Amino acid sequence: MKKKVALKTESLGADDIKNPDIKELSSWISDQRRTSCDLITYKIEALLKSQNNIDSPCTGGIFYRKRIEESIDGLKCGFLRSEPAPLKEDLIYDANRASKIRKRAHMALPSPMSLGIEDVYYKDHEEFLSSLCDIYSKIMREQRDAGISGHVIIADRFSRFELEELSKYRTSFFSPSANASILSLILEYRQNIVIYPNKIPVLTEIMNEYEVKSLTVVDGKKNDFKELMNHFDPENIISGGFEKPGNPDYWKKISEFSEFEL
Repeated sequence: MKKKVALKTESLGADDIKNPDIKELSSWISDQRRTSCDLITYKIEALLKSQNNIDSPCTGGIFYRKRIEESIDGLKCGFLRSEPAPLKEDLIYDANRASKIRKRAHMALPSPMSLGIEDVYYKDHEEFLSSLCDIYSKIMREQRDAGISGHVIIADRFSRFELEELSKYRTSFFSPSANASILSLILEYRQNIVIYPNKIPVLTEIMNEYEVKSLTVVDGKKNDFKELMNHFDPENIISGGFEKPGNPDYWKKISEFSEFEL
């Protein structure tokens, strides 16, 4: 007799989502009277609303980079010219809106180093990176206080310093292009890991060296999940999603792929 499996589902946010057409945006703006909003606000809201069937929702992502850059006092035109400090108002507002749409929602942020900020103030890499991580810790704390459940930090690669500093909080780390060395580094600080299906062989090669408590597979299919059940119990495998523009009904598909028979 076949056994039905229903994996938990998790969002890691989005690279970006499709811009609304003029009619859709105008209708949305007309409902925003007496509130502060912009295109990023729209995307935060739209992304979260599209995840009604996802167990662990998350908004933000790579497109949230502009909001973070605008919220760092001392940063001008990509150069850090004075001691940085967080400008929290918009970040708190985003978190408040998100938490009203979905309780226990997460927020995805590009990593500090992936912002590509040039330091012309400290002129010392370690001090510079420490200051950025301190800004992030304050941002995340303010957003958690405003109702966000936790954060996903996204980058192709992470420095050990970023992982040390940011893993102190309710964070997970996602590298869309991770290789064995990046996955190994993340696993030194976290026992949950996020991968695409093509990285399953890479993970199985290194997992004997680390304790992996849970695994999120982004855009996984039945065969991917079946393969992983040779190494993990179903409750420790999560069907994940990371949206990119031009993929209608993306989160509905993630939910559908999470249910199958063995």
